[in-house]
Formats: sequence, structure tokens, C-alpha cells
Amino acid sequence: MGTFTTFLVFWSLAGLLCVALVYYLFSVYAAWRFFHPRPTLSTALPPVTILKPLKGAPPDLYDSLASFCRLDYPTFQILCGVRDPNDPAAAVVAKVQHDFPQCDMTLVVASAVIGTNYKVSTLHHLTPQMKYDYLVITDSDVCVTPDYLQTIIPPLTQTETGLVTCVYRGGSGRPLPALLESLMINTTFTTQVVVASQIEQPSYAFGVTMALKRTCLDAIGGFARLTDYLADDYYLGYLISQAGYRLRVLPTVVETRPDAGSLRDLFSHQLRWARTQRNCRPVGYISTAVTFGSVWACVSLLCFWSSVEMTFLAFSVIGVRLLTAAVMNTIFLQSRLPRLAILLTLLTDLLSFAVWCVSLRGNTVRWREYTFRLQKDGRMVRVG
Repeated sequence: MGTFTTFLVFWSLAGLLCVALVYYLFSVYAAWRFFHPRPTLSTALPPVTILKPLKGAPPDLYDSLASFCRLDYPTFQILCGVRDPNDPAAAVVAKVQHDFPQCDMTLVVASAVIGTNYKVSTLHHLTPQMKYDYLVITDSDVCVTPDYLQTIIPPLTQTETGLVTCVYRGGSGRPLPALLESLMINTTFTTQVVVASQIEQPSYAFGVTMALKRTCLDAIGGFARLTDYLADDYYLGYLISQAGYRLRVLPTVVETRPDAGSLRDLFSHQLRWARTQRNCRPVGYISTAVTFGSVWACVSLLCFWSSVEMTFLAFSVIGVRLLTAAVMNTIFLQSRLPRLAILLTLLTDLLSFAVWCVSLRGNTVRWREYTFRLQKDGRMVRVG
């Protein structure tokens, strides 16, 4: 490299490292503020309908569904929906119904499909069975504690609030790809969410928990409005915010259990998330390049290993990254992953960066056994 090019690269990397260092340190402050909110004054506990769209039966499905049957809450119903009566999830639901006869749980088989988002199609067919005006939608792999509804419903009863959503942690310790995905959730994704919560008003939701009022769902045209969108959780939150309601991201932590069985599954899943985020929030997604501090540190060490100043800065960024990742994972999210697993954070950062680079081009995503082409307006078209 020429002298000017070397100078430019050196100071560009130094700038990226400094920005990343500030980001990592600010993330701890943001997490402290996020997880120590002002208490909600409302204590109302209205009846709730929980919607669980299901497909397939991963090993933890029984435990996940059973955790909802153990909720400490006055009145609630659980509606589980499948598209195929022979779906193995139906047998798991039947076992949970047998083991928890006191729980108001119903299985709905909805074979008719509307739109290209089959999950939303199932939610649409669950609508006629809903008994109550407060709704909670969760992914099939979410596991909750008994006080779950008691923490998320009171904030929703406030007049101006239309939807609340939660942060989450990955809880899969094995196999290795599932552990890596759990770490990516705990140390990268959730960190970004917590930082964003301190600098902007949310207009999105996360599929792990979306609690909303039925009147708000009706105001945006019901689930039928979302049947062709890939990021149905994002657009549910976005449309409700556009309708004039307030959205809140709560510090309640729920656990999801990634089931990636191979690195290929992991990469495919992360690429779908990445292209979805790029499509929904392109400017914000591109700007996350500055958060890959450990990657820029490795590049700096490779290019300028003879520079004492650059070496010191690079190792400082790596050290702070590991420290802040450990704090987020262990203290704030109270993850039960092995403590030493945090050392894999540098590997997950490299994987995240590779996914980020690949996601900048292309518009196809793999969702279960189907492939879809993502359009600019967020809708998707099935390929093949």
C-alpha cells in the first residue's frame, strides 16, 4: 500500500475501533437503565388469550407449552394452531392438555392458507376462537416463568399503549450451532435492542412476545393485513404505531431455544433475520457495521501488528467486548449458558459479520422447508 493509503486505512480502523469501544461501554449503561425502569402504576389483570402458531415438534416443545400452563394469572386461554392435523405438534398439545386438565387450552386445525406467511395464516384462523380482548402472541419455542403475564399485561392496560414486546435470551447449550446462535442473541442482537431502546421510540415488535389489545388489531385490519409479510412481528408493531398507539419494549426476559443442528442451519437462519432487518430498516442496518469492534480489531492486528498504539487499542476493544458481553449475558439476561461459553463471542462476532456482508446482496430467504423472494415493500413471494 502507498503511504497515503496506509495512512487512510490506519486512521479509518482506529476510528472504527474508537466508535466500537464507545458503543460497548454505552451498551452497559443502556442495559442498566433499561433493566431498572420506573414501576408501572396499573395493577389490572384482565383476561388474556394466548396465541401459539405451531409447526413441527422440536424436543423442547412440551416444556415450552407446559410453562404457559403454569402461569400464575387469574383468567387466560391458550389457542394452539396447526395447519396439518398430522403435524407432530398436535400430539404434543394433546399430551399437555392431558397433563394440565385445569388449563383452558384448545387445538385448532386450520388447513386453509391465506397469503404466503403461513404463521400469520394460522393466527388469522385462530381469531374466531379468541374469548378475550387482551392478546399475547408468542413463538413456539418460547419458555416463560409463572409471573410472565403479571409483568407484561399491566403496562398494556394504559390507555395510550397499544402493544408491548419483550427482550429475550437464547437458552440452547447444545449442539454447538445452537449454542452459537444463543450467544449471538444474548450478546449481539439483544445488545442492539437495548441500545436502540434508549435513543428512539420503538415502532416494532419481536415474535417472542407481542401483547396487544384486540381493538388495536382490528384498527389495522386484523391478521389478514400481515399475511404476505416476512417480518410479521415488525410490521404488526409498525402498523399499530402508525395508527397512533404507543409501543413499549419491556425489560421482561423470556427464553427461546434455537434448534440449529448444523452450521448451515445457523447461517441460513441468521441470513433470513439479517435480510429481514435490512429490508425493514436499511439505514439502521447498514450503520451496525460500526458495532463489529472485535472484527475491526482483528483486521487492525493483521494489518498493523507492528504499531504499539494500534495493538493496544485493538486488544482493549477485544477485552471490553468480552467483558460487556459477559455482563449482558450473565448479569442482565441471567443466562444459564456455561460461563466459559462467553469466550466464543469472538467467533460469533466473525459469524455475524460474515452474515452481515452476505445479507447486503440478494433477496431470497429460507424459512423452514420453503424459499421466498423478499420484495422491497416487505412482502414475500414463494419461490418454486
